Amino acid sequence: MALQEFQRALQLDPRNADALIGIAHAYESAGRPADAEAAYKKAIALRPDYWDGYNNLGVFYDGQNRYQEAIAQLRHAVDLTPDNARVYLNLAAVYIDSGDPKRFPEAEQALKKSIELGPTYPAYANLGYLYIQERKYAEATATVENALKLNDKDFLVWGNLALAYQGLNQKEKVSAARDQELALLEKAVASNPRDGQMQSYLGLVYAQKKLRDKALLRLQSALVLSPDDNVVLENVGEAYENLGDRVHALKYIEESLQKGYGLAALKSNPDLQSLLSDPNFRPKGK
Repeated sequence: MALQEFQRALQLDPRNADALIGIAHAYESAGRPADAEAAYKKAIALRPDYWDGYNNLGVFYDGQNRYQEAIAQLRHAVDLTPDNARVYLNLAAVYIDSGDPKRFPEAEQALKKSIELGPTYPAYANLGYLYIQERKYAEATATVENALKLNDKDFLVWGNLALAYQGLNQKEKVSAARDQELALLEKAVASNPRDGQMQSYLGLVYAQKKLRDKALLRLQSALVLSPDDNVVLENVGEAYENLGDRVHALKYIEESLQKGYGLAALKSNPDLQSLLSDPNFRPKGK
């Protein structure tokens, strides 16, 4: 329906770049990436001095794991609007998503610039996650706590806070953060039981709490719903590691890497250090 409305708007005004961006989003949601890319590019051609065209194409490339192309588009957007907190946030996200530790200083710089221009929950949350990947657990704790002051309803951020506390060996705080994460996850899964990622996150938290039967039920559901999702595969592998099943943990962690999960994120996870040093761990292509 949305696609038809945007196409109608474009018929009325063939130079309507916003309508083209809407069409591109609709194609992307429909699993038509080639059509989406073409529409994003046409929007840029119509308004080459408009930052949001490059911003949208950069975010699209990030979602397609085309990180160098995403960075180029978002840098162009920065050049056009150097005081735009949102563009710096998106650029930092690409640096982080690339999984390349050499990009992390650039990600940190971009996130700090975004916060300087306009402090937001996503900027603090992403900076905290970045600090966890860099094993800067004290900085991560302070930054994630700032994020939670702005929005305490995101289970992922409570999970990151637990990781930061774990890196600082603050066990009671780890448990309290996990309890908050679990409560939010159980509500989320009850509302959307067919979300494979949600099921896998819930299974992982159950595994961390050593609730084996509950964990296995959620992990199996996640694999049925989203068998090729690298986040699901990583969560399943990490859950099996927490349950003491190294064979299955290695299987799913290696599969997650093959599907594009970042090795840097694994290396920053305290729960996976033993697995990563296992001689049977073979991160193919990494």
